[in-house]
Amino acid sequence: MKTSNSKSIKAENTKLVVEKLVELKETTRIELARLTTLNKATISSIIQGLIKKQIVIKTDKSIKTSGRSAKVIALNKNAGRILSLDLQTTQIYGVITNLYGEMLFEIKHPISNPNFSPYLEELLKTIDELKDNTFDSTYGIIGIGIGVYGIIDKNHRIKFAPFTSWKNIELKTIIEDYTGLDTYVENEANISALGENTVYPDHHNLITLNIGVGVGMGIVINNTLYTGEDGFAGEIGHTIIHPGGNPCVCGNNGCLETYLKDSAIINRYHQLTGVIVDLDELIQRYKLKDPYAMKVYSEFIENVSITVNNISQMLNPKAIIINSVIVQNISESISLIKNNLHSQIMNLDILTTSKYRAKTNVIGLAHLLIQDFLKIDNYTPRNIA
Repeated sequence: MKTSNSKSIKAENTKLVVEKLVELKETTRIELARLTTLNKATISSIIQGLIKKQIVIKTDKSIKTSGRSAKVIALNKNAGRILSLDLQTTQIYGVITNLYGEMLFEIKHPISNPNFSPYLEELLKTIDELKDNTFDSTYGIIGIGIGVYGIIDKNHRIKFAPFTSWKNIELKTIIEDYTGLDTYVENEANISALGENTVYPDHHNLITLNIGVGVGMGIVINNTLYTGEDGFAGEIGHTIIHPGGNPCVCGNNGCLETYLKDSAIINRYHQLTGVIVDLDELIQRYKLKDPYAMKVYSEFIENVSITVNNISQMLNPKAIIINSVIVQNISESISLIKNNLHSQIMNLDILTTSKYRAKTNVIGLAHLLIQDFLKIDNYTPRNIA
């Protein structure tokens, strides 16, 4: 019994030390003892074990403390590599990161056919190319993370995605069988929420509102991703705002995403003008004060404002972070949304756009897999890549 208890204490102490190493990247044994309140002998024993496993390395640096020189140790950023992929409708975006979350290699692979079989073929090619550019590391590839636009259940199975042939797909199993590597598959809105939570570790309760191919919401409560009973929480795009309105792929009519997603905005402009434009051109027309583009934008802002209000009233987050090409490229968007929020009972501290835009998803995936590899609970790295 004592041996078991001793092992448990050592494991918890090791976890505490690794968490501090993740936060600091480089430090000394003396500083670790001070920060963790563990004695120097315990710290030395733990660090020796981590050096043996090559999770920690000695550096050539030293710091003077109280007249003595203390050797600097560091988390070994080359202990492993992570492959992170964001599966978009027109491209696959993939990156390789080290244990610091630094991007070592990235690729954008265009997609011409979104049906599952040809898409999978391109995905496997992309994974092979990423593996070929992994570079040397102690443990090699420690995991693959995949963000998917669609509904993912608790078993990480794709129940539904905005492509006609993407239903009930065991993508995790397919990729693991092909690569022999542990694979994590999650909804892109959930992944972006995890990414933002890593960037903003002090925002313990935050929401990401992703507007693009569809409309999704990632929910972090007390620094933990919330996915609901079956894994479907956050599908705010399929809440009904106009009963009997536009038909939605989910089977209902009047869903939010049929008014807010990128293709809906483009279709609305076409409906008003008979002119087909892409999103970038629509934004430029708005900036040139095209009255129809201004009307479409005004309707968009109104619907986003309603959505932000409803999210805030239901979940009371500290921050809502909006990922949207329109919001990010029209500078007055956030101010206009804020001006539309008049509720006296709303207590939303922060409404902003992502610092990392398209890279938020892969950042979230990388850091999630780093945390899993290091077997730690509290993950607050500084200077996110």
